[in-house]
Parts: sequence; C-alpha cells; structure tokens
Amino acid sequence: MKTVGEKISSLRKERSMTQEELAATVGVSAQSVSKWENNVTMPDILLLPVIAGIFEVTVDELFSIERPNCKSSWPVEETPSAVYRTVIETMWDWDNEDSQAEAVIKKLNDNPERHTGFISKRAGGVYANKDMALVWLPDDENSLPLLENGAAAKLLEALADTSVRKIIKHLMENSGVYTAASIAARCNMDEKDAQTALERLSGYSLAMRQSVDVGTGEKLDVYSLWGEHKIKLLVWPLLSLAGRLAGFHENWCGFRN
Repeated sequence: MKTVGEKISSLRKERSMTQEELAATVGVSAQSVSKWENNVTMPDILLLPVIAGIFEVTVDELFSIERPNCKSSWPVEETPSAVYRTVIETMWDWDNEDSQAEAVIKKLNDNPERHTGFISKRAGGVYANKDMALVWLPDDENSLPLLENGAAAKLLEALADTSVRKIIKHLMENSGVYTAASIAARCNMDEKDAQTALERLSGYSLAMRQSVDVGTGEKLDVYSLWGEHKIKLLVWPLLSLAGRLAGFHENWCGFRN
C-alpha cells in the first residue's frame, strides 16, 4: 500500500504537475510538497480534503484505502426470494458450477417433499426446502439446552392447541375486533376454549386484549390481531418445520456431512 506522500507524488505525476505547481495550488511551499512526497512530514489533516479535491479523488483514495462496492439493497418484495436463492447458491458453490444452484432449486420446486442441506463439523448447519433456507449456527453443546427450555415447551403446547390455531387463522384472514363469544361463534368452538386460546395468544403478544366499558359499569375484554410480523417470521416457519419433521422422508437433494 502506498503512503500518502507516495500517493500524492503518483497523482501529481499522472497529471504532469510539478511540485511547484501543486504547492501554488494548495497554497504551501514547494519544500512542503517535497517533504510530503519523501515521507518526511505529512500534510496537515485540514489540507487532506484540499489535496484530494485538486486530484479529484476521495480522502480514502489519498490514503490508498479501497472500500468494497456495496451491493444495492433488494426491493422489500424481492428480498425473501433473493436471500433464499443466495443461501442455496452458497450451499452449492463448492463445485463452482454456475448451474448447480438453479438445478437444486428446480428439484426442490418440482418435488415438494425433497430437502437439501449440510452439517458443519464445528457448528450447526444449513437446511433448505422449497419454502425456506434455514441457517443454524450453534454447535451441539449449545443446542442441547433447548431440550430443557420450559418456555419453548409451553409455546409448542399453545400452538398444539386446535383452538389457538383456529383463532390465528381467523385473525389472519379477517381483520377486526372480537369478544371471546363472537370469535367462538365464528370459529365454531366453545366460548370457554376461545377465551383460553385468546389469553394464550395475548400472553405471547400475538393478540391484543383491551377492556371496554359496555355502559353499565361492566368491563368486557375485546381482542384483535397483534404482532402479525411475528407470525410471518416465526410461527409459519416453526409450523412448517414441525410439519416436515412429523412426516419426514429421507428424500434429500444432495446432503453433505
């Protein structure tokens, strides 16, 4: 990497400038420019933007710093599929075959029961099917405590409740505010079961509970969907993985260990 002095010398010569001409443009003596270029002294920090401007470069370039070009962000609507494709391409880049990832994606799409993935010797692994590409980072030692996570177990119990799943489906399909009685009627379930399910959902911030005055001094709880982003980001993938595991087929489109 060139020093600042060497870079100044190189840029000056590229533009066929003498040290005297550069000095006059900056407003310093030719002796100062000579000292910079011979690495005897450095330009004052306030002069760096001035010198960079004369040569039409950035201060980073003056210091010979090369920054990688940042890839522009994908539009929000395209980001999930783009990230999915990137994970698949990374998984299958080992053979350096440009068409490999495309072939894997096609196989997964053509046969929804297929999966692909690999296990890292030092950490978790990567799993993908036609709907998702999942990266798991922790190794076995850090993953085993999950089996003792009581909070996770309670959430799985809640999602195993038919009434909870029915209400989530209804709330995702129909915006609005409901009482336990009204949503029980809409979902064809017992009101007590609906009340319990709604309490579970509000406990996980998947439904919002508010108390309203019905005009007689009495309070009535009403519920609405809350945290739709968590359902899309966490609940759907969790149920998808659970469904895969429940009826698992060793139908791999390549597997690396």
